[in-house]
Amino acid sequence: MAVEKVKVQGVKFFSGAIDGKNIDSGKIYIEESLDFTTGRAKGYASQEYSLANAAAAQAIMHNEFPLICEVEFMRVTNGDVSKNIVASIKPIERSPAEKKPVSA
Repeated sequence: MAVEKVKVQGVKFFSGAIDGKNIDSGKIYIEESLDFTTGRAKGYASQEYSLANAAAAQAIMHNEFPLICEVEFMRVTNGDVSKNIVASIKPIERSPAEKKPVSA
């Protein structure tokens, strides 16, 4: 497992039943660089990552976002497709507000 320091842009969760199926899920949104190597993209986007459950999302929801966190990623596969999931998340500090003028 890999631990990274990342900027978390947001969090959401759901805990309940839909059509008789119990759902307990949480998601975080991490800022990542767009693929600039193609020359067709520049800047940042938020990428969604799954948390273990709704409680993991609720545990950090009281914070102001964006938020700098230590996130432990775990790579898993079903044999065909690999993906990264969040094994743990620990808030470190509030991300400083960026107050830069925007030019037209």
